[in-house]
Amino acid sequence: MQFVRISYKKIGVLIGYLIFIFGLTVTAQTIKHGNPVSLDSLFSKARESAYNNGKPEARRICRQILSLDSTYWDAAVLMGRTYAWDNKYDSARIVLNEVIELRAGYYDALDALIDVELLSNNYLMAIKYADMGLSNHPNEGAFLFKKARALSYSGKAKEASGILNQLLVIDPSNKDAIDLLLSIRIGKMVNKLTLNTWIYTFSDNNPWSFGSVAIGRKTKTFGTVILRYNYAQRFENEGHQLEIDAYPTIAKGIYVYLNAGISNKKNFPYSRFSVEPYFKLPSSFEFSLGFRYMNFDDKRIAAFDSNKVIIYTATIGKYYGNYWFSLRPYLTPGKNGWSKSASFTVRRYLADADSYFSLIVGTGYSPDEQQYAFNPGYYLKSNKIEIEYQQKLTSRFFVNCGTGFAREEIRAGTKHNRYTFDLGVSFLF
Repeated sequence: MQFVRISYKKIGVLIGYLIFIFGLTVTAQTIKHGNPVSLDSLFSKARESAYNNGKPEARRICRQILSLDSTYWDAAVLMGRTYAWDNKYDSARIVLNEVIELRAGYYDALDALIDVELLSNNYLMAIKYADMGLSNHPNEGAFLFKKARALSYSGKAKEASGILNQLLVIDPSNKDAIDLLLSIRIGKMVNKLTLNTWIYTFSDNNPWSFGSVAIGRKTKTFGTVILRYNYAQRFENEGHQLEIDAYPTIAKGIYVYLNAGISNKKNFPYSRFSVEPYFKLPSSFEFSLGFRYMNFDDKRIAAFDSNKVIIYTATIGKYYGNYWFSLRPYLTPGKNGWSKSASFTVRRYLADADSYFSLIVGTGYSPDEQQYAFNPGYYLKSNKIEIEYQQKLTSRFFVNCGTGFAREEIRAGTKHNRYTFDLGVSFLF
């Protein structure tokens, strides 16, 4: 009996020892490869940080996860996405391409790489990665849609439409595909007809009325080209003016506003010209610098004496979320020095780029507004505030309206109030 008890004790010790050794082995493996539960918890924290303005912290946690388990691919993908969200596209590519090299065809890494190339406007590479994704995941809706986006943005509307139609056969209710296909079809409508009318009423004068009819067309060489007829009735005179605008692109991120006009000299300058190049800057800024030239001698297309007025202008604009901010000064040289004016615009975009509210405040003379264009010296001082609203009613039809108030000094010591009302419609075809 004593022998049996000793044997049971030894067996118990042996079992305990084996359990201890097994525990050490598991612990060692956990330290080496990472506890899946713990890593998932860390990854949840990384995601929470990434989506709550804590992208550097999210990357730190992802590095910690990958140091414990280099095959935790989701952490690498999240790290790559946070680099892209911070506009660090090269860093994002390095991280995500490493995942692809180690695990070919990994869905999330390919999806993230396509997004990186779309965000950085590198559409050819976006198409390449979309094709890579489709070769590993045939007919995958996300890859088809993103390839169509890249094709559309790179000007290949026909190919993009074909892929979207393919996607809609697979998923007829795909709203993103329907919206993009509609947008491509609208983009094919290169002509736009616009009708506008304005009424100005005064505290001490008869009302003025204005109208315009414009037809615009998108072209490859000159950008959008607009031919416009303007009408103005004031001081018992009727003025007529023809204008043409063009917006040619001369280099990547640079386009130019060009304008020329001629009139019967009543209520408008006899001729006018404008040149203003625009430059796209980093961080969604835009800058321009140009001039407006107006000639009031109807015997010459261009005058360079006292019959002409030259106004220098510039803009600095910034897109921030759904808002656009723009400051535009005007400087006009004269005998008694420089005349200065400026306007500031805040625009809030609604459902799309064609629907918005705008608030405009300004001081001084603005040559881009019809009520001033007939005589730059008519006003000594002017302060204004205006509200504009445009709404897209259908894919082809838009309406816009606005109202404003200005306090204007027309002679030294003589001021009046001006109230503005405008209405317009536009149609794409």
